Amino acid sequence: MFKRNQQTRAYSNYNRFCGQHFKDRFEKFQQHFFEDGGRAHDAAAVPVNIAENAEFYEVQVFAAGRKKEQFQVSINDGILKISCTENENDNAAYIYKEHPGAAFEREFQLNEQVLTDNVHASFEEGVLTVILPKDLENIKTPKEVVID
Repeated sequence: MFKRNQQTRAYSNYNRFCGQHFKDRFEKFQQHFFEDGGRAHDAAAVPVNIAENAEFYEVQVFAAGRKKEQFQVSINDGILKISCTENENDNAAYIYKEHPGAAFEREFQLNEQVLTDNVHASFEEGVLTVILPKDLENIKTPKEVVID
């Protein structure tokens, strides 16, 4: 009823795709996934939480496996810049590595409520915490507008 080599047009296109390009695409995927840990070393791979209370903002950068000496925190033109250098003393021969330990940099635009003179940073248990105090005298309280 059917010949052994008879193929539909759709199947032949699929076969051509798999035969010619699949291997190359799969090898690129493997290289990206296993060498980069599935990430492209972007800054978003370093998680950050920002909390606000009545007196200050708190920025927490979760950077396990790093040391306090690797971080730099600066404020310039209303921008908070947090950077971390690469782990240089890591000579282990990994067979699989998900935590890249790569350098990163994060920047945050500060509002006019932050007192940049009294910023405090600390590093404890893999979390860098930056405290940005508010200028309590210049905070504009929200006002409710009555709808007529």
